[in-house]
Amino acid sequence: MLIYDLEIKKAIPSKNTPRLEGIDYCNGWKDYKDMGISVACVYDYSSDRYRVFTDSNKDEFFCLLDGSDVLVGFNNIGFDNKVVNACWGKSLEEVRCYDILREIWAGAGLGPDFNRDTHSGYGLDDVCLINFGLRKSGNCAIAPIDWQRGRYGNVIDYCLNDVRLTKLLLDKIIS
Repeated sequence: MLIYDLEIKKAIPSKNTPRLEGIDYCNGWKDYKDMGISVACVYDYSSDRYRVFTDSNKDEFFCLLDGSDVLVGFNNIGFDNKVVNACWGKSLEEVRCYDILREIWAGAGLGPDFNRDTHSGYGLDDVCLINFGLRKSGNCAIAPIDWQRGRYGNVIDYCLNDVRLTKLLLDKIIS
C-alpha cells in the first residue's frame, strides 16, 4: 500500500487574490495539464520509507505504483490522479485507489464530487486538527509560488508532511 500527494508547478488563479508578478498561473482548477507537477511524495508501507519524485525520476514513481495493491490519498481521485494523468501521461485506475476525503464525504451522506455548498470544511487540515490536534505545515496555494521562486525544500517538506498526515489518518482508519 502506498500513500501519496503531489504539488503543482503553476499557481491557480483566485478571484479574491490578485496575481503576483513573475508567477506563472494555469487557467483554473480543471486545467490539470497546464498545472505541471513540481513534486510527488510517497510513503511506502512495504519498505517503511518516504520517497520524493519529480519529472527527473517519474519512471521510478510509476514502477513503485505498478508494484502496489492500493494507492491512498486525500482527494487523490478528485485532484492528484487527474494531474498525474494529464502531466505525466499515465492513468491511475480508480479501482486501485482509496481516497480518504471521498470516504469522509460518504460517511457524511454526501456524494463523491465536490460541491462548495455541501462539501466544504472537510480538508486535510480540518480533519487532522479534529483527530490529532495537528495542522498542515503550509498551504497548497503557496506551494507553486514557492516552487517558482526556487524554494524547493519548502515545497518538498510541505508535501511530505501532507503524506505523513494522510498516513496518520489511514492508520487510524485501519486500526
